[in-house]
This record gives sequence, C-alpha cells and structure tokens, in this order.
Amino acid sequence: MKQWAASLMAAGLLSAGLAGCGSAPTSVASSPPLVEAISQNPDNLTPALGALAVDNIPTSFMDMGLMYLTYKDTWAPGVATSWSVSNNGLDYTFNLNPNAKWSDGTPLTSADVVYTWHYMTNPKIQITYDTGWSFVKNVVAEGPHKVVFQLTQPYAPFYSTVGSGTIIPKHIFDKWTPNQINHGIYDKGTPVDDGPYILSKWVTDEQLTFAPNPHWFGPPVHIQKIIVQVVPNTDTQFNMLATGKLTMGGIPSADISEINTLHGYNIVNTLSPTYNLIQLDEDNFLKDVAVRRALDWATPKQQIVTDIMHGMAVVAHGDQVPGGYFYDPNVPHRSFNLQRAAQILAQDGFTKGTGGWLYKNGQELTVPIWTGATSHSETNIAEVVSQDWEKIGVYAPVHTAGWSIVFGNGTPQNPGPQVNGKDEAIIFSWGQGVFPDDTIDFNSKYVPASPLQPSPQENSERYINQQMDSLQLQGVTLSSRPARRQVYDQIQLLEQKTLPLIFLFWYKSDTAVSSHLKGYVQTTFGNSPVWDWSLN
Repeated sequence: MKQWAASLMAAGLLSAGLAGCGSAPTSVASSPPLVEAISQNPDNLTPALGALAVDNIPTSFMDMGLMYLTYKDTWAPGVATSWSVSNNGLDYTFNLNPNAKWSDGTPLTSADVVYTWHYMTNPKIQITYDTGWSFVKNVVAEGPHKVVFQLTQPYAPFYSTVGSGTIIPKHIFDKWTPNQINHGIYDKGTPVDDGPYILSKWVTDEQLTFAPNPHWFGPPVHIQKIIVQVVPNTDTQFNMLATGKLTMGGIPSADISEINTLHGYNIVNTLSPTYNLIQLDEDNFLKDVAVRRALDWATPKQQIVTDIMHGMAVVAHGDQVPGGYFYDPNVPHRSFNLQRAAQILAQDGFTKGTGGWLYKNGQELTVPIWTGATSHSETNIAEVVSQDWEKIGVYAPVHTAGWSIVFGNGTPQNPGPQVNGKDEAIIFSWGQGVFPDDTIDFNSKYVPASPLQPSPQENSERYINQQMDSLQLQGVTLSSRPARRQVYDQIQLLEQKTLPLIFLFWYKSDTAVSSHLKGYVQTTFGNSPVWDWSLN
C-alpha cells in the first residue's frame, strides 16, 4: 500500500458537470491567489505513477477524466458529455466533448482514451493504481469523439475506477519508452493536461504554482493563480492559518483546541473516507492470524482517538466509511485488552525469554513499527502502540523515515521495510473512499511476486485468503446494489476475523476556509469544482 488516497483520485476537487460546454473564456480579472499547504513535496506528476497522497493535490487542478463524482454523490460529465452501459454490463460507451483540448492546444480525441488503456495495462510501466483495468479487454474508437470500453465480465465499480480515471495524452507519451516514463521524463518538461489549470512553476520542496489553462474547454475559472506551498511542519501550517497566509488548510488535531483563535475563516466539518491503519507485513510470525489478533487486542484505538487525535477521528472496525451505503455498523470488534492479548499469545505457544520478550521455536517475536518522519501524529501513535505491544512481550522498536523510504523498494543490499522479508508494521493512512472495492488491498493476486517487485502490487502485507478473493470477485461483478451490500457485509466480517491489517480510525476533517473564498463546498464525497470558487 502507499500513503496516498484513492478517494482523492475518485472524487478530487474537480467534480461538476461539463455537459454542453464549449471553449469558455477564463474569468480571472483582479483575483487574488488561492494558497494552500501540503506536508511534503509531490513524488511525481506522471499520470498513474504517483505514490503519495500529496501527488493528488496538484493533479486535481490539472486533470479531467471522462466523468467525475460530485460532492453530492452523483456522476457528472468531464471530457465525456454523455455515457451509457449495455444491458449485459459489458460495454461502456462514452461520447467525448468535441471541444476538448490538451493544455498545449492539441485536440483530445478517442485516440487518447485508447492509448490510456494501453498505458494503464502495460506491464513495463510502474502503475501505482490500476484497479478496474484488468476487466477491460479492449477499447474501441468509433470516430474521434466516441469510445467503447469492452469488458471481460460485468464490473460494478467501473465509473469510480476506470471511467473517472486520468486520461493520458497520446501525442506526449507514445514517443517515450516505458523506462523513460518510469524515470520521470514527463516531470522534466512542462506537464500537458486537460484540466482547468496548468502548472506554471515548480520549485522543489517549496511550492507549486498554477495558472488557468488557456485551452480549457469547461466553465470559466475565477481564480488567476493557485499556490500550493510545501510546509512539512503542521505547527507552521496552523500558524500560517492564524496569520491569514493560507486560503484554506486542514487543522491538525493537536491544534484543534485553538480553533477559536482563527479569525476570518469558516470551519468545515466532515468525516473523511480515509482511515489510519497498521499494515502487518506477513513474513514470519505475522502470518499467524492468532498473532495478528493479539496485536489488535493490544492496540489502544480509543486512547489514540482521544489523546492523540483529540477527538478528531472515529475508531475504525473495517474499511467501509461509517454512514456510507456499504458500511455495516454491526460488525463485531475487539476492545483494548492487554490481558486477552497476552493470553492468546500464550495459547499460541509463545513464552517469555531473555529481557521479558516473547519467543517461539527459539525466535523472538519482533515487530518493528515504521511511519513517516514528517507525520507527528503518526509518530506519536507509533510510540503509544509500541509501549503497549511491549507490555505483552512483543519487541516493537519505532523507526521513522521519509515516506519514499518507508514505501520504497530500496536496494537488494538494503531493501525497504515493507519488502525486506521480515515482520514489520507500518502506520499510515489509506483513502478507501466511498466505494467498497478493496481488491488491490487484500486480494491474493496483488501480493508482490518477489520482495523487490514494484507497484501495482499493493497487497504488501502479503495477505492471502481464498474466501476473500471469492467475495471480492462477487462484489465487483454483481449489478444489484443490495446484493453487493450483502457481499461487503461478509467481507467486513472476514476482515475482523482474519485481520489483513489493524484498522485504527477514520479521520474527521476540520478545514479552515477563508471567508473570502466563495463557492467552496466540502462533503465526504469531495469538494465543489474549482471553477465554482472565487476570491474577493
């Protein structure tokens, strides 16, 4: 898994309809810049290769898919003005906007959509997130403004994965080899995109600046400049809000008590479809479900929510967002109980040895905990979890590093923590989104074939369960929504029984939005489209 949110890819900031839109003028006269902060420099902006959550912030301004999910939980036109699906669920037809262009002025046509299919299914390109594309057997262009996706079998989440995904500019990428693409040749030039803004300047580790796309074919935008500043320290971000230097920004849980000191901002409260978790890389003892259950019992989730997140979270018992259609509130769960955890490990054959640590068959039960060095809350969570795991005899030293190191393959001599062939725990966030499909997380076909195999093998915990594989296949192929819900109820029960990972909490989002920013709306499903925003 990677520390980036699939929900941002599915919903994003650009989510309203474009039906009937031609080449629209851009309304930007006398607008001040919009400024927001991100915690670290983006990994890269190459389509579908980004590995970090922050990568989705700049691409949300620059990219437009065939369609988008609105903040009202409805699908709306993007590059496509209309779409339909055949009665058997195997053919999805999209009619493209004839006025659509890339930011360099090149027409966007069906050839780009066909090329996107080849790009997303090319095994030599290190795609990070390819969910849904394995169901597409062909993409056929019927003229320059009509494409038909032909599927191998019905696939219910098609719109949320493939239909709303990034479109690749064929005239830019087909001149490069997969190796050149993988090594960031796209980022070395001027990105070519199809959204309302273009990247005008990128100063690494400082800021990214965006200007209106002169060839944008949708509704006019009202903000002439967007600045995304790289500010790793959350205290600094809050101080920037307090001094009015940011147009919008999330309020860190540690600063939530000082929310009343922010003047000139409206506070938007939502439950984010992003959960915090402990990934358990199953290489040795962690393959044993009894060990995973014991660690789950020994994890103080409510304490984390109360003391570290300051109430800005809800304890998670699975990967379906509370209040969402597929969420099952009746799933049983484990409360914090060190005595129960110790009892399970004793019954599983572990005994105390040197230093008070647990041993089995002469091996020490060691589970190092890793997290990102720039995330203060997750570092605090790691320390608290380590203390409680060590109380039951599990040696759990805490390590922090840059996310690129935590999730990187490293080298054969010094592999990264999630591919080093040892039991490891990694604390990070995952954007499950409002859609239920979790195939890339827990399906056996996404287990890396070898320790150093790159993405898209997202099941880095190496969880294998045939019942889970079967249920996930049912979940994505059933056309009936109530029938799918029954399947995902079973999946949530299986998650609690077999623990592919430890679910910690769902984030509550308190976002400070300048009172000068108009037209901005935020819900669990995403935000109002950027062209509805204006600053005075």
